[in-house]
Amino acid sequence: MELQLALDVITDKRGMEVAAAVGDLIDVLELGTPFVFTYPLSAIGEFKRALPGVRILADYKIMDGGAVISKIAFDAGADIATVSARTWDGTIEEAIGEARSRSAQVLVDMMGVPDDEMARRGREIEALGADYICVHRAVSVKGAASPEGPLRILRDAVGRVKIAVAGGITLEALAKIVPHRPDLVIVGSAIANSADPRAVALAMRGVMEGAQ
Repeated sequence: MELQLALDVITDKRGMEVAAAVGDLIDVLELGTPFVFTYPLSAIGEFKRALPGVRILADYKIMDGGAVISKIAFDAGADIATVSARTWDGTIEEAIGEARSRSAQVLVDMMGVPDDEMARRGREIEALGADYICVHRAVSVKGAASPEGPLRILRDAVGRVKIAVAGGITLEALAKIVPHRPDLVIVGSAIANSADPRAVALAMRGVMEGAQ
């Protein structure tokens, strides 16, 4: 089980400080959608150079131009690019093809996919060759469902592809999520906005390791 830190609504300076504080505790650093729309493309390379042992994810949630946009992300230094599950299969395939040409990876984000379509869409995306499928609760949507139900559905539906989970994950929520065996846990504000990011990351690592 891996831990991903998401930097979303945060300054590049503060983001670098948080990343440096927890760099040895995370497996992936995500430059979230608000972040990559706010700062220049060069920020990807800056974080990559600062954290050489951590994979960098560029969260563009690609809807069109799968090969073109993923190439931009990979050329800038990203190891993983994200594509929306709500787009055409061809867009997902293009991004995967670009990733395969350079030993990079693709995460397909299931935000917006209803629970009753989760299993079917998950199997389709797995067949396309994605590296990760992400169950993503939209924290900005009032009343958004907990990720536990969709995570269980997806875990039962797919086999090869790795499963990620994201969306308002706190230390308390993590304890309810880990029994469903996600491969990648994505945490944003619980770490990034904490007064002591390292202490929170250490506690989350403890919960994850205790569940394995």
